[in-house]
Amino acid sequence: MKVKAQGFTSLLASMAIAMIGSTVPSMIGPTTALAAEAHKVEVVIKDKSYKVTGASMPGELTSITIRNEDTIEHGFTSPLLFDVPVRMDGEGVYLVGKGVRAYHIRPGKAITLYFTKGSTKDVETQRIPFWCDMHPEMKGEVFLVETKGEVGGG
Repeated sequence: MKVKAQGFTSLLASMAIAMIGSTVPSMIGPTTALAAEAHKVEVVIKDKSYKVTGASMPGELTSITIRNEDTIEHGFTSPLLFDVPVRMDGEGVYLVGKGVRAYHIRPGKAITLYFTKGSTKDVETQRIPFWCDMHPEMKGEVFLVETKGEVGGG
């Protein structure tokens, strides 16, 4: 789904992603074998818009690959990445400052963020924003969908 940056509420309508993470870098990350088993989400930035594919589930290792196919540098920040350890691989820069926690990606480069999100208290759909801290008009959101119940029969 390709969404222009001006369309905040229409961004990622088809994406059901069940994760909340943190921008606290971790020296302990998944091994190569674990990385291969991660639930994968990909965010492609091009023409100041986002294209997102993939999904994840609570309690599962998640990888978000952010590819900057635009001609200018972009940032990526979200409360989705604020409260659990995150490991970053790739050619990006993690910035922490007064009111800023963001990953910056130069044109033609990509980063992958690895983290595991725990379950939420409430079983409901939540809208979690993300944005480019360098271009405030570039905004989006992901839907956090978690369901609980018994599996199987008997």
